Amino acid sequence: MSTPDEIVPTYMHRGGDVIFGMFHPAVRDSATRTAVLICPPFGWDDVCSYRSRREWGKHLAADGYPTLRIDLPGSGDSSGSPRDPARLSSWTDAVSEAAEQLRSMTGCGRVAAIGIGLGGLLVCRAVSEGAPLDELVLWGVPARGRRLLRELRAFARLEDSEAVVVSEDAPEPTVTPEGEIWVGGFVMTPETARDLEQLDIARVPFAGARPTRALLLGRDGIGVDERLRQRLEQVGATVTLALGEGYGEMMARPHHARAPVTVFSEVRAWLDEAPATPASNTDPLTIPHLAGPIELTVEGRLVRETPITVGQAFGNLMGILTEPVNGPVADVCAVMLNAGAIRRIGPNRMWVETARRWGALGVPTLRLDLEGIGDADGDAARFSELGELYVPALVDQVHDTLDSLQARGLGPRFVLAGLCSGAYWAFHSALTDDRVVAAYLLNPRALFWDPSLEVAREVRSALVRLSAWRKVLRGEIPIARVRPLLYRAPAMLARRVVAGARRRAALHRGGDKLEQALDRLSASETRIQLIFSANEPLLEELEREGRLAQRRRWPNLSVELVAGRVHTMRSADAQRSAGAALDRALDVELGQGFELALSEGVR
Repeated sequence: MSTPDEIVPTYMHRGGDVIFGMFHPAVRDSATRTAVLICPPFGWDDVCSYRSRREWGKHLAADGYPTLRIDLPGSGDSSGSPRDPARLSSWTDAVSEAAEQLRSMTGCGRVAAIGIGLGGLLVCRAVSEGAPLDELVLWGVPARGRRLLRELRAFARLEDSEAVVVSEDAPEPTVTPEGEIWVGGFVMTPETARDLEQLDIARVPFAGARPTRALLLGRDGIGVDERLRQRLEQVGATVTLALGEGYGEMMARPHHARAPVTVFSEVRAWLDEAPATPASNTDPLTIPHLAGPIELTVEGRLVRETPITVGQAFGNLMGILTEPVNGPVADVCAVMLNAGAIRRIGPNRMWVETARRWGALGVPTLRLDLEGIGDADGDAARFSELGELYVPALVDQVHDTLDSLQARGLGPRFVLAGLCSGAYWAFHSALTDDRVVAAYLLNPRALFWDPSLEVAREVRSALVRLSAWRKVLRGEIPIARVRPLLYRAPAMLARRVVAGARRRAALHRGGDKLEQALDRLSASETRIQLIFSANEPLLEELEREGRLAQRRRWPNLSVELVAGRVHTMRSADAQRSAGAALDRALDVELGQGFELALSEGVR
């Protein structure tokens, strides 16, 4: 039997795809001898619900149900790109492969699948094609792919309408290429959208074995899809309906998302109702067999990816290390830090793409989960308080990670990259660890944490919204949209005055901490690359306070503006622009000598 917190990374292969998963061995035996496969929703919903799915896997394993969570091809830590062809078929095959591997690795006689949103559609399609799945739990799953696409497009339009421009010079939104769907920073190609548009589970023929039972969950009062229920009953499944309360909380922003424990209990009770099943004739695989590493081809070069952990008093940090297989290896190792509470894949999966690109260039690169984020142990609920993302303990964990990497023979020089609070951790790690030779800070929210700063920004943002009165008068913005701001303005102005007084008092007591920090980093020749998109409050504050005008004082400090106007760089232009800025910054650390050696050794 495993321990309650044991979670094992695993890789599976199907065709040209490598499917990454996290396996939760059962803590005890279950009479039903059922294993559970959890299939994710699409894009931003996948990011928001990730920690909840991890908690779900832990709950199931504790109740005797070994559980496997997977990333679909072209998403998460799996191989490929969302722009690869035949995504719908690849996703469906990945579900089938995971179901087969789960049955083999556990020896269970029954496999149940939990599918959320897109994941549920894929589960149904995989079952119709003969995937060895006996029971289905479908949460927020439509019968038609067309309905899912309609919801994704509506969400994308809502995002565009809520974007706040705080500068007249901010660029216009990026024009999305015809047919592409961009939702929360994740792209669905025209081919994938077309294939999903044509998918209708109510019309798909079911081949071979059929699911015996299905549990359909609504979404916080939104009922289940009746066409889906009817189709499952037609193929012989006994269907149970439940409300699915907690869906919205699970899909909140990652630092606010909460695990839907009521649904966890309902699903466990439903699983427990299955008749006892004997073990399969297949001997279960040993756990060490599951844990990588694997090799991938990136831009014609081989890289190796290895899941690693970094021990802490509270448990383990979790990361994926990408290294070159052939050719020279740089004496620089990169670490990509979480963007707030987003798991190690980074904003819009940018860290996965960057790590693999840099690994192919000869730079070992780790994408890391710190305490309570992604697959690292710890309490995720604490991050509902924003200040918890800016505590010294998280910077200490970065130092421990560098120790671990150096013990593996990597380094001895390190570069750190992070967005938002990840940029803060990178900055303070550079201040306190001589091994850090460069820090790349994307859209840092703050370089020194001060709760009053957020109050002042909230006030300013509201006042900028109020400045849209001319558009209101022209009828371009409904008066109802700005009325709440008018009511709140007096109280917000008072809060701004108090916050400003507190900041000035703190500055008077402690001197200018930022200037002192930049002086120290300049003396140690540690490169600091600030990378900002439009609308970033810290950029405006640095300009207003005259910091950027002093840049000659700190020759190690560079500032670069990139495309986009959303903090997490959700547009295609923003992601390309930020990726290019990171590559240019890394080139400075590598130098021409290494680039020549790489060219001679690989090409």
